[in-house]
Amino acid sequence: MFNTGAQAQKSWTLQECIEHALKNNITIKQSEISSEIANVNYVQSKATMFPDLNASGSYSYNFGRSVDPFTNDFTNSEIQSANISLNGGVTVFGGFQLMNTLAQSKYDFYAGKENLQKIKNDIALNVAASFLQVLYGKESLKAANDRLNAATETRNRTRLMVEAGSMAQGNLLDAEAAMAAEELAVVNAENLLKSATINLMQLLELKPADGFEVTVPATEFPEQSSVAMNPDDIYSTSVKILPEFRAAAYNLQSAEKGLAIAKGGRYPRLSLFGSLSTGYSNARTRFAGSPVFLGYLPNGSVTSSGDEVLTPAFDYRSEKVPFNDQLDENYNKSAGISISIPIFNGWATESAIKRAKLNLENIKYNQLQTQNQVYKSIFQAHADAVSGQKKFYAAEKSANANKEALSYAEKKYNVGMMSSVEFLNVRNNAAKAESDLLQAKYDLIFRIKVLDFYLGKPLAF
Repeated sequence: MFNTGAQAQKSWTLQECIEHALKNNITIKQSEISSEIANVNYVQSKATMFPDLNASGSYSYNFGRSVDPFTNDFTNSEIQSANISLNGGVTVFGGFQLMNTLAQSKYDFYAGKENLQKIKNDIALNVAASFLQVLYGKESLKAANDRLNAATETRNRTRLMVEAGSMAQGNLLDAEAAMAAEELAVVNAENLLKSATINLMQLLELKPADGFEVTVPATEFPEQSSVAMNPDDIYSTSVKILPEFRAAAYNLQSAEKGLAIAKGGRYPRLSLFGSLSTGYSNARTRFAGSPVFLGYLPNGSVTSSGDEVLTPAFDYRSEKVPFNDQLDENYNKSAGISISIPIFNGWATESAIKRAKLNLENIKYNQLQTQNQVYKSIFQAHADAVSGQKKFYAAEKSANANKEALSYAEKKYNVGMMSSVEFLNVRNNAAKAESDLLQAKYDLIFRIKVLDFYLGKPLAF
């Protein structure tokens, strides 16, 4: 979603553009989220080093024929029961997988931070390039307007001279055509500036709107010492400061830990565990006080002489066992040790080890690719800067020469010593030389800024 702040009420410097882009760019925000996820994984890996501790509880109703969980008697009554337990365990030895997982998540977190910084650097470079395009567009538009004003003055002078009879009518038509061409050049320059401005605003996540302005820096041309440096020296410096090199190193360390984790699957796992538990059942009863003697009562048997057999009878009174008493009486403690020895698990461990080895090899190639890519980019940037420097000096010389030629041609044209065709040809050559100089200047500025970036210098004018 575009930021619709007060962009039209201020003039933006390059530093403000970069800071705004770094704060609002969607790609950067997504990378920041990824970095936060990596941090969460890192914190979680730390927590796995501690013992597990879990509490559980349940309360249930049983209907129909069921077994009382505490008396183990069958009953057809409704039974209400409760269970409470506290369980814990700790891995004593697991092939060092927990330690290696912790180390891997740490390196993943560090790599994510460096990748985030690389994205920020890329966005900053893009903003700088787009900012320079806006500056180039502004200067191109100013130059086009200046040429239009000069062409308008020439047309006006030519018309007066034609009306006075000192010039032919064809000269006025040529001057009118030249002015129309300059008007078209102004329109093209306006479109170029508008396109560059929209591109910059999109990088800043701003809604395109009229009135967006950039501040033209007081010092337009940067110091060029980096162009004179050896590209190998620039690369040696970049290795120490660019985040992509650090990210590649962290990724390699992460892959190495990933291989160690996979190899840890070959080792036995030794764990300690323990639990505390208790429970309650509403069907559980106990004797309430001493039994009451009821006397001797026939039990249904008779002796050989026909007499009834009497048996002492007692009245046993019972009561439900209270909840708190059951929690105390059913209290149970247990502790133990377990060992798991891998023998065969469908070749899963060996497959994991093989995948980890292949991933490690791939990460090594990625690291090498990063080094080669930056090396090539620096050499190309240096070659472009050297070429741009030569092109700028040549364009500057050409622009100065054509400017003098145009000044001389104007004098000759005004006194009728040069035809309008010849004069327009000189004017067109001067306009092209001026345009080439502007393009060469901003191209060189950007090339120098790229080299300065590889040397760790800030992107500022």
